[in-house]
Amino acid sequence: MRRPPRKPSTLDPYLNYLQQRWDEGEHSAKILHQELQTKGYPGHYQRVKMAVAPLRRGLPLDTPRERAPSLREASRWIITAPGRHTPHTSQCLRRLLDHCPELQRTHHLVRQFATMLSSRGLPPATTPASTKAASPMSNQPGQLLRLAPARSMAPRTRPGPPPCEPLAADLDDSKFAEESN
Repeated sequence: MRRPPRKPSTLDPYLNYLQQRWDEGEHSAKILHQELQTKGYPGHYQRVKMAVAPLRRGLPLDTPRERAPSLREASRWIITAPGRHTPHTSQCLRRLLDHCPELQRTHHLVRQFATMLSSRGLPPATTPASTKAASPMSNQPGQLLRLAPARSMAPRTRPGPPPCEPLAADLDDSKFAEESN
């Protein structure tokens, strides 16, 4: 069973020092806490005591783990152009793609599709600010194009069943009034 990621704590910058002092033979949480306070640790003794508990059992110190990205984050990383990633996002995406070959293939296909669209010479997407001055009839690159009217698609659709007519008996509320009395 996977453990949830541990939240960072004020003790995290001092974990290496704790491990070093433990390896040197200092196993008292009180003494370690006093030493950390002289180094500027503002936290409580209990936190130090909990941190050295795994060491007493022969386990390594519990270091914070990064949480897995949400589906929305991973999707955004995959569809965003590589030049628009921050260094942190690029690093997270690289680790995610190295961990999951299916996502690596998906990322590759998305990038191919984006390249295919950009190579077709399509005008860049317009922003709401740039469309204010644009005429709806304009065919200039970067401006809005007029869509075909919806009625041109009407002959292609199959007519649906006629709408249901309400029965006269359904409209007569006097029956309900008599039943409720």
